[in-house]
Amino acid sequence: MCGARLESGHRFCWSCGAPRWAPDAPEGTGRPATAEQRPPPIPGTPPMKTITPPRQPVSLGLLPWFYAAGAVFFLVWATQALAYFLSPTGRAQLMSDIAKQGYTTAQQPWVLVAQGFFVLGVAVIAAGLHAVAFEGLRRLRRWGWLAAVIIAAFWSLLVVGIPVLRRLLSSPVRHAYGVD
Repeated sequence: MCGARLESGHRFCWSCGAPRWAPDAPEGTGRPATAEQRPPPIPGTPPMKTITPPRQPVSLGLLPWFYAAGAVFFLVWATQALAYFLSPTGRAQLMSDIAKQGYTTAQQPWVLVAQGFFVLGVAVIAAGLHAVAFEGLRRLRRWGWLAAVIIAAFWSLLVVGIPVLRRLLSSPVRHAYGVD
């Protein structure tokens, strides 16, 4: 009515709010070609609603449980390493190994402490990442998928993680976790 140009999806004029003219329906139907009457959209409303497709269920089988087993493995490794560092016999053996590498007597305790922090730190971080991957994969969380991909990337350096990494990066799994 006002002369504004309408797009094909508009049912009402974006300028004046008048309904779009449509020819009458064929005889006998008793209603106009537009079956439902809605109020005109407010300015800024898109002509059509965008609908996000629902997430497709994905089955990873036993893969989350392998991450749980990895978490247990690294916790056991951290416990063994801590026991080795805390026992006098283990410390004496580590100190003799450090002395054989050519460190002075003054440097040996610092090297032992650095080695202990490194070994325990790696074990605890690996156990934590495996636990996060297990929990996140089971609950379909994006952070769990990301932790699983990071772990699989590290394991792929030993060739073991390549098939796991390939499965995690496949299109259905990425879509299920909302990563596109």
